[in-house]
Amino acid sequence: MRRTILIHIILMAGLLNLAAQTPEERYVQAGELYGSGDHSGAAAIYRQLYEEGFRSGDLFYNAGNAFYKSGDNASAILFYERAKLLSPADEDIDYNLQIARSRITDRFETVPQLFFVRWFDFISLLASTNFWAVAAITLFALALLLAVLFLTKSRARGRLLSFWLALAALLLSLMMISLAVRNNSLVNHNRKAVITCSIVTGRSAPGDSGNELFVLHSGTTVNVEQELGDFREVRLPDGNKGWIRADCMEKI
Repeated sequence: MRRTILIHIILMAGLLNLAAQTPEERYVQAGELYGSGDHSGAAAIYRQLYEEGFRSGDLFYNAGNAFYKSGDNASAILFYERAKLLSPADEDIDYNLQIARSRITDRFETVPQLFFVRWFDFISLLASTNFWAVAAITLFALALLLAVLFLTKSRARGRLLSFWLALAALLLSLMMISLAVRNNSLVNHNRKAVITCSIVTGRSAPGDSGNELFVLHSGTTVNVEQELGDFREVRLPDGNKGWIRADCMEKI
């Protein structure tokens, strides 16, 4: 009995000490735990920081490494995917993600994404939503200024130049708005999710009464199409759809 009470006191003291630390201190502590071989402890701190609202490509990448080393491949893929949204050009993230994906059970013939959609998504992730929004406002203001010059210029040559520059600035402003909207959609409202249960059955309808359509294993990435109570309709990489339990996935 005394031993149980002592264990509880030690655990409570550890939790209080962790709560007293700043996020920066906990981030450094997670790195030290990872370096000492305590990958599960490091992963737990990284996940706690994420749940408290902290976001960065380095945080997600380190969390992915910690989960991978601790044997939680599904969580590793989840955090690598999150890291890739914030640092799409980072080759280390992409390389580690491919390694983690090679360990999953499910294999699908994926439907290829149109190249211009893929490149538009990539460009939108190169900067934040706020950056693209500020750029759009700046270019729109420039377009208005050039429009004023066009209306007030008396010389034909100057009017023509200001007109084309105003048009170019306006088009670029619209492009920046599109990039801001797309970035916000991918980062903050991503419909992709990673299967976290070791095995889950996809059915033709929400609930346990629908026909069995497929079986998924942990680490598989799906796209959430609809939400209904405790069930989600997901689309597989090969285009097939079915309903699975919400507690068996985590959104990217």
